[in-house]
Amino acid sequence: MAKRRTNSDALFAEATATADAIHELDQAAAAKVEQERAQRTKIPLAQIHPREADTRPIRPEHVADLADSIAALGLIEPLVVDCKGVLLAGAHRLAAIQLLKEAKEEAYAQQFSDDLIMVHMMAFDAEEEPERALQVELAENEKRVNYTRDQIERLAERLRTLNYREIRGRPREGEKALGPALAVAIGVSTRYVRKILKEQRQEEAGEENRNSVPIFQKLKLLKRIEAATQELVVLLESDQPTRAEQSLSKAIPTFLKTVKNSINEAKVAAKSRR
Repeated sequence: MAKRRTNSDALFAEATATADAIHELDQAAAAKVEQERAQRTKIPLAQIHPREADTRPIRPEHVADLADSIAALGLIEPLVVDCKGVLLAGAHRLAAIQLLKEAKEEAYAQQFSDDLIMVHMMAFDAEEEPERALQVELAENEKRVNYTRDQIERLAERLRTLNYREIRGRPREGEKALGPALAVAIGVSTRYVRKILKEQRQEEAGEENRNSVPIFQKLKLLKRIEAATQELVVLLESDQPTRAEQSLSKAIPTFLKTVKNSINEAKVAAKSRR
């Protein structure tokens, strides 16, 4: 009988542990869904309040790099705050924004007109629901935005217009390294960014020979249309849309799907010409 009781206790303990694990997964999944549904809005910097304690220490060198990135490209990923403006995720980004305001007022004003910062505002009070706040923070830290190659190339091109260059080794005084700056901006490794840029250079080397072929011209134009449309979507989400813009927003997903299908068809046709 004692042996049976021991087996039962072990089974009960295992079932309890499994139930707890499932509960934690459910909470994490719910936090991710909640974050995706959060209200995207702009609030004054002064209304964003840091947490009393952060789960990760702030690294000054990362803050400095992020400040340079934000000055060049803007805030790519919004901060996440609760209904009272208390920061839930993005401590390094907030510190970088504050550093930019103190050190480079002109760049700050250019990126954040009227002192307004883009945020995802969650519909709960972190002080009243600390466990929920932690789940949102963990979901944010685990989230990795998968930037397409075209998006990375467009960001690189914007940095080049600001005199960022592909530099190997440690930049000399006055030089601005493109690879590390882009890596910091989108949260990936410098090695990965350099791989993408190398592939871009290789393609551009053969671009001149293909420019006279209509299918390559069409593919290039379709990619530009896709990129421009995606940028328009972000702009429409960042402000209060008019009625006409709301109608446009509804039509964009179908249009983008058609453009992507055309790009895939053009890629197949272009591949057969090589």
